[in-house]
Amino acid sequence: MVVMKKLQIKQFAQSIVASGEISNDVATWLLNNLTKADMKLFVKYLALEIKEVTVIAKYAGQPSDIVKNKIQKIFQNKNIVYVRDDKEIGAGIKFEFGDYILDYTVSAMIVKIMKGIKESL
Repeated sequence: MVVMKKLQIKQFAQSIVASGEISNDVATWLLNNLTKADMKLFVKYLALEIKEVTVIAKYAGQPSDIVKNKIQKIFQNKNIVYVRDDKEIGAGIKFEFGDYILDYTVSAMIVKIMKGIKESL
């Protein structure tokens, strides 16, 4: 087994995410050479790196190509994953990226309006 430092493991995860893929040779090397603890740390760093470069766009219905192009311009240099979720979203769109959520759904707008009404009473 190869002993790797935390920084090396993090840089390894970053390089894999930056390349966009992992070869069979690299995957085999990881499985054969990392300790269980190092593998857990690698998976943690890999998940964090993927989270940083990925935007999840949840929507109801089907967004048009014009909408998709606008989303791509807003989130340049990010991988955008479109997830259709009619039940949760209802109408509108919700973005999840990093530790942030932008909620442009009708239900979120209604909640904001109701909160404003309650506060003004």
